[in-house]
Amino acid sequence: MLNKIRGRLGATGCVVLVLVTVTTVSPQSHTYPKEIRGYKVERTVVEIKKPETRNPKTGDDKSQTSNDGADRSDRAASSEADVDQLIQLGKPQLARVTPLGITFDVPIVVSPVKQSGHVDFLVFEDMVVNGTSVNIDEYRRAFDLPNKQLLTLREPLRFYIYLPSAMLAALGDWSDTKETWPVTGRVYVFGKFKKGPFSFKRVVPVELNLSMRNPLEERK
Repeated sequence: MLNKIRGRLGATGCVVLVLVTVTTVSPQSHTYPKEIRGYKVERTVVEIKKPETRNPKTGDDKSQTSNDGADRSDRAASSEADVDQLIQLGKPQLARVTPLGITFDVPIVVSPVKQSGHVDFLVFEDMVVNGTSVNIDEYRRAFDLPNKQLLTLREPLRFYIYLPSAMLAALGDWSDTKETWPVTGRVYVFGKFKKGPFSFKRVVPVELNLSMRNPLEERK
C-alpha cells in the first residue's frame, strides 16, 4: 500500500496512519455550552458498563458484595472520566489519495453502557493528529448504544488529512524517531438517553485522547 501511495503522490513522499489503542484518559477541564442544536449538554447521562469482577471464593460479582455507600461514591467520582471511554477509534483504511490530501475510513467503536440509548449523529471537534489539525465529517448514521459488549459501527468514519501539513508532520517524525503519534479531540454524541423510567434528548461530550503507531518509524 505504501508503494501505491508513493506512485500516486510522486517523489513528494507519503503518509499512512495506523491507530492502535486508547490511552488512559484523565478528566478534562473543558467548558461546554449548556445546549447545542437543541440538545441539552450532559456529560454523565450515560454510564459505561465495566467488566464484571468475580469473587474467587463465592463466584459473586464483587461490585454487588462491596459496601453500597462507598461503591456509590466511587461511581460518582469516576463517572466523569468513564464517559470518555464511550467512543473509540479503530484501525484506519486508505480510502482516497489526491494532490490535496489523503482520506481514511476509520472504524468507530462504542463501549457498552448500563442504560439504553439511541444516538442520532456524532460531531467531531478540534481533532489533532501529531500536532496537525484534521477534518472529520459529521457521522450521520443513527445507532443504538450497546449493553453487553463493544460495538463496531457498520459504517466507518471519514478521516481527512490535508497533504502539505501532513507531509511536514510525517517528515518531522521520520527524523526524530517518535514511535507513536498523539491523537486528541472531542466527539459530541447527540441522541436520546434513558435515565430511570424516562428518556431525555441530550448531547454527550466525549474527550478523545488516543495514540497511534508511527508507520514511518516502522519502515526504517
